[in-house]
Amino acid sequence: MQYIDFEKNMYTQFYGLAPTEVYGQNNYTNYFYKRYLYNKIYSGYDIKLISNWALNVFRFCLFRFGSIAIFKYNGGWTFGSWSPSEYDNQMNPIKVFCHTLFDKHHSSKQVYTVGKDCIIVKCFDDYLGWDDLVCETSELMANCNKTTNIALMNANVNLYATVKDDKQKAEIESAYQEATEGKPLVFIDKENKNEMVTDNNDNLLNPWTNHDTIGAMDRILVARRTILNNFLTEIGIKNANTQKKERLISDEVNQNNEETSANINICYNNIKEAFDKFNEISGLSEKLSIDLHYDYNTDGDNMMSVSEVIEDE
Repeated sequence: MQYIDFEKNMYTQFYGLAPTEVYGQNNYTNYFYKRYLYNKIYSGYDIKLISNWALNVFRFCLFRFGSIAIFKYNGGWTFGSWSPSEYDNQMNPIKVFCHTLFDKHHSSKQVYTVGKDCIIVKCFDDYLGWDDLVCETSELMANCNKTTNIALMNANVNLYATVKDDKQKAEIESAYQEATEGKPLVFIDKENKNEMVTDNNDNLLNPWTNHDTIGAMDRILVARRTILNNFLTEIGIKNANTQKKERLISDEVNQNNEETSANINICYNNIKEAFDKFNEISGLSEKLSIDLHYDYNTDGDNMMSVSEVIEDE
C-alpha cells in the first residue's frame, strides 16, 4: 500500500497547469506577474535591517501580509508573525503574541507589549498589505496574455474558401500549404477557381470572421500598458511619459506625480515610524532605516513630494 504524498500531489497540480489558460489565480502566467509586480514594489524602497536579518523574508512578509512584528527573542531581537492579545479603545493592538516565522510549534504564550518589547511594522493603517492589488492586477495582465495568444492564434485560422467537392478542397488545401511554406508561385485550375467563388467576391480566400487581428493586438497591448501604469501609480512609481512632450502636457505629469506621491507617503511613513521607534527602544548600534529609491523630496511638513521633471521648452 502506498500512502498519498501531499507535497508530491501539490507539485503535480502546480506544474500541470497550462500557461496559456487563466484559472483565476492558479496559472503560470499569473504567478509570473505576481512576482513581477512585487519586484516593482520592492524596487521603490531601500530597507536596511540588522545584519543577520534576511531582507528578502522581511520584505516578503511585510508587503504581502501587511505587517510584521519585531520582538525580543533569546536575549536579542528578531522578527516574525504576530496575533493580537489586547486592543486599546482605538482598535490598535497594545499587547500581542509573537513567534518566529518558522516556529513549528507556535506554542509560545508570552505576551509582548507594543512599544516596549515589541514593535509592529505596518504598511497601512488597516494592517493589510499589497496582496489584494497585486492579485487583481496580475490576473488582469494574465488575461491580456491569454487574449493576445488567442488573437495570434486566430491570425492563422481566419480564412475560408468555398468549394463544391473534395477535389476542389484538396486543390485549395495544397495551394494554401505551398503558399504558407514560402513558395512564391502556386497554381490552381482557373475553371475551378471561378466555380469556387459563389459570393460574387473575386477573392478566393475570405476571412472567417470580421475581426482585425492586428488592430486587436494593438488594443490589447495598450490595455496591458494602462493596467500596469495604474498599478505603478498605486504603488508610488511615476509612469507619465516625460520624454514625448508633444503628446503630454505638464498638467498630466504633475497630476501623476501628485498621485504617486500621495500613495507612497502612507506606506513609507508607517514603516519609517516603526523603524524609528525600534531604534529608540532597542539601543542597538545597528539601526533600521528606510529610504525611497525614486526621486522624491521631503518637504518641511514631513510629506513626500515628487521632484519636478518637466523642463522648459
